[in-house]
Amino acid sequence: MKHPRYLVLVAVFCGIVIQAQTTGGGKRSNTPPKFEDYPEREAWHGPPVPVRITSPPERLFRTQLREAAKQLPNFAGHYRFTFWGCGTRCAGGALVDLRTGSVFPPPLGGKASAESYWIFCTDWDKEHGAEYYPSSRLFVFHCGDDVHYFVWENNRFRQVLLVPEQNSN
Repeated sequence: MKHPRYLVLVAVFCGIVIQAQTTGGGKRSNTPPKFEDYPEREAWHGPPVPVRITSPPERLFRTQLREAAKQLPNFAGHYRFTFWGCGTRCAGGALVDLRTGSVFPPPLGGKASAESYWIFCTDWDKEHGAEYYPSSRLFVFHCGDDVHYFVWENNRFRQVLLVPEQNSN
Protein backbone atom coordinates (compact mmCIF):
# COMPACT_ATOMS: atom_id res chain seq x y z
CA MET A 1 0.00 0.00 0.00
CA LYS A 2 1.22 3.50 -0.87
CA HIS A 3 2.10 5.96 1.85
CA PRO A 4 -0.80 8.40 2.70
CA ARG A 5 1.36 11.48 1.97
CA TYR A 6 2.08 10.11 -1.51
CA LEU A 7 -1.65 9.77 -2.19
CA VAL A 8 -2.27 13.32 -0.98
CA LEU A 9 0.47 14.66 -3.27
CA VAL A 10 -0.95 12.75 -6.24
CA ALA A 11 -4.44 14.11 -5.49
CA VAL A 12 -3.16 17.70 -5.22
CA PHE A 13 -1.18 17.38 -8.46
CA CYS A 14 -4.23 15.96 -10.30
CA GLY A 15 -6.34 18.82 -8.98
CA ILE A 16 -3.84 21.39 -10.27
CA VAL A 17 -3.74 19.75 -13.70
CA ILE A 18 -7.54 19.60 -13.93
CA GLN A 19 -7.84 23.24 -12.84
CA ALA A 20 -5.30 24.34 -15.45
CA GLN A 21 -7.11 22.44 -18.19
CA THR A 22 -10.56 23.78 -17.29
CA THR A 23 -9.52 27.39 -16.72
CA GLY A 24 -7.30 27.90 -19.75
CA GLY A 25 -3.83 27.40 -18.30
CA GLY A 26 -4.60 28.22 -14.70
CA LYS A 27 -6.03 31.69 -15.31
CA ARG A 28 -9.06 31.87 -13.03
CA SER A 29 -11.23 34.89 -13.51
CA ASN A 30 -14.89 35.62 -13.97
CA THR A 31 -14.08 39.07 -15.29
CA PRO A 32 -15.40 39.24 -18.84
CA PRO A 33 -12.62 39.65 -21.38
CA LYS A 34 -12.44 42.83 -23.43
CA PHE A 35 -12.34 43.04 -27.20
CA GLU A 36 -9.02 44.88 -27.07
CA ASP A 37 -7.53 41.93 -25.14
CA TYR A 38 -7.77 39.85 -28.34
CA PRO A 39 -6.73 42.02 -31.30
CA GLU A 40 -6.82 40.65 -34.82
CA ARG A 41 -3.55 39.03 -35.71
CA GLU A 42 -3.14 40.13 -39.29
CA ALA A 43 -4.49 43.09 -41.16
CA TRP A 44 -5.90 42.16 -44.54
CA HIS A 45 -7.33 44.45 -47.19
CA GLY A 46 -7.49 42.27 -50.30
CA PRO A 47 -10.49 41.38 -52.43
CA PRO A 48 -12.73 38.61 -51.05
CA VAL A 49 -12.18 35.14 -52.49
CA PRO A 50 -15.27 33.17 -53.59
CA VAL A 51 -16.48 30.85 -50.85
CA ARG A 52 -15.41 27.21 -51.14
CA ILE A 53 -18.43 24.93 -50.75
CA THR A 54 -16.90 21.53 -49.96
CA SER A 55 -19.29 19.61 -47.69
CA PRO A 56 -22.98 18.64 -47.51
CA PRO A 57 -23.64 21.01 -44.57
CA GLU A 58 -22.12 23.88 -46.58
CA ARG A 59 -24.25 23.03 -49.61
CA LEU A 60 -27.43 23.39 -47.52
CA PHE A 61 -26.65 27.09 -46.97
CA ARG A 62 -24.59 27.84 -50.07
CA THR A 63 -26.62 30.95 -50.98
CA GLN A 64 -26.20 32.46 -47.52
CA LEU A 65 -22.49 31.60 -47.50
CA ARG A 66 -21.88 32.99 -50.99
CA GLU A 67 -23.64 36.23 -50.11
CA ALA A 68 -21.59 36.54 -46.90
CA ALA A 69 -18.37 36.06 -48.88
CA LYS A 70 -19.21 39.14 -50.96
CA GLN A 71 -19.43 41.39 -47.89
CA LEU A 72 -16.75 43.27 -45.95
CA PRO A 73 -15.04 41.63 -42.96
CA ASN A 74 -16.90 42.03 -39.68
CA PHE A 75 -14.78 39.78 -37.44
CA ALA A 76 -11.09 39.21 -36.66
CA GLY A 77 -9.61 41.08 -39.61
CA HIS A 78 -10.56 38.99 -42.63
CA TYR A 79 -13.63 36.98 -41.60
CA ARG A 80 -17.30 37.51 -42.16
CA PHE A 81 -19.65 36.11 -39.53
CA THR A 82 -23.12 35.56 -40.91
CA PHE A 83 -26.15 34.21 -39.11
CA TRP A 84 -29.69 33.19 -39.92
CA GLY A 85 -32.79 32.05 -38.10
CA CYS A 86 -33.69 28.38 -37.85
CA GLY A 87 -37.02 28.66 -36.06
CA THR A 88 -38.40 30.49 -33.06
CA ARG A 89 -35.47 31.72 -30.92
CA CYS A 90 -33.10 29.47 -32.89
CA ALA A 91 -29.93 30.88 -34.45
CA GLY A 92 -27.58 29.36 -36.99
CA GLY A 93 -24.58 30.85 -38.67
CA ALA A 94 -21.12 30.41 -40.10
CA LEU A 95 -17.77 32.10 -40.35
CA VAL A 96 -16.34 32.73 -43.81
CA ASP A 97 -12.65 33.44 -44.30
CA LEU A 98 -12.68 36.16 -46.98
CA ARG A 99 -8.99 35.62 -47.66
CA THR A 100 -9.21 31.87 -48.42
CA GLY A 101 -12.91 31.16 -49.00
CA SER A 102 -12.96 28.57 -46.19
CA VAL A 103 -16.11 28.10 -44.12
CA PHE A 104 -16.17 27.32 -40.39
CA PRO A 105 -19.01 26.39 -38.04
CA PRO A 106 -20.09 28.90 -35.39
CA PRO A 107 -19.17 28.58 -31.73
CA LEU A 108 -21.13 25.70 -30.18
CA GLY A 109 -22.01 24.57 -33.72
CA GLY A 110 -20.51 21.77 -35.72
CA LYS A 111 -22.87 19.00 -34.69
CA ALA A 112 -22.92 15.71 -36.56
CA SER A 113 -25.98 16.14 -38.79
CA ALA A 114 -26.03 18.47 -41.78
CA GLU A 115 -29.21 20.16 -40.53
CA SER A 116 -27.84 21.00 -37.07
CA TYR A 117 -24.25 21.70 -38.14
CA TRP A 118 -24.75 25.47 -38.18
CA ILE A 119 -27.01 25.85 -35.12
CA PHE A 120 -25.29 27.59 -32.23
CA CYS A 121 -28.23 28.55 -30.04
CA THR A 122 -31.74 27.19 -29.57
CA ASP A 123 -32.73 29.91 -27.10
CA TRP A 124 -31.43 32.98 -28.97
CA ASP A 125 -31.60 36.30 -27.17
CA LYS A 126 -32.42 38.72 -29.97
CA GLU A 127 -32.29 41.71 -27.61
CA HIS A 128 -28.61 41.15 -26.79
CA GLY A 129 -27.60 38.89 -29.68
CA ALA A 130 -23.91 38.71 -30.44
CA GLU A 131 -20.99 41.11 -30.34
CA TYR A 132 -17.94 40.89 -32.56
CA TYR A 133 -15.71 43.37 -34.35
CA PRO A 134 -13.33 43.39 -37.33
CA SER A 135 -10.49 44.49 -35.04
CA SER A 136 -10.88 41.67 -32.49
CA ARG A 137 -10.84 37.86 -32.28
CA LEU A 138 -13.26 37.90 -29.30
CA PHE A 139 -16.80 36.71 -30.03
CA VAL A 140 -19.52 37.20 -27.39
CA PHE A 141 -23.07 35.93 -27.62
CA HIS A 142 -26.10 35.56 -25.40
CA CYS A 143 -27.93 32.25 -25.53
CA GLY A 144 -30.67 31.49 -23.04
CA ASP A 145 -29.45 32.39 -19.57
CA ASP A 146 -25.77 32.36 -20.49
CA VAL A 147 -23.25 34.73 -22.01
CA HIS A 148 -20.52 32.92 -23.95
CA TYR A 149 -17.08 34.41 -24.59
CA PHE A 150 -15.05 32.79 -27.37
CA VAL A 151 -11.70 33.59 -28.96
CA TRP A 152 -10.92 32.67 -32.56
CA GLU A 153 -7.61 30.75 -32.64
CA ASN A 154 -6.13 28.22 -35.04
CA ASN A 155 -9.26 28.14 -37.22
CA ARG A 156 -11.64 27.38 -34.38
CA PHE A 157 -13.48 29.02 -31.51
CA ARG A 158 -12.11 28.46 -28.01
CA GLN A 159 -14.39 29.31 -25.11
CA VAL A 160 -12.65 31.53 -22.57
CA LEU A 161 -15.57 32.27 -20.26
CA LEU A 162 -19.17 31.26 -19.67
CA VAL A 163 -21.20 33.57 -17.43
CA PRO A 164 -24.76 32.95 -16.30
CA GLU A 165 -26.93 35.87 -17.49
CA GLN A 166 -27.91 37.00 -13.97
CA ASN A 167 -24.21 37.47 -13.08
CA SER A 168 -23.19 39.30 -16.27
CA ASN A 169 -24.71 42.70 -15.54
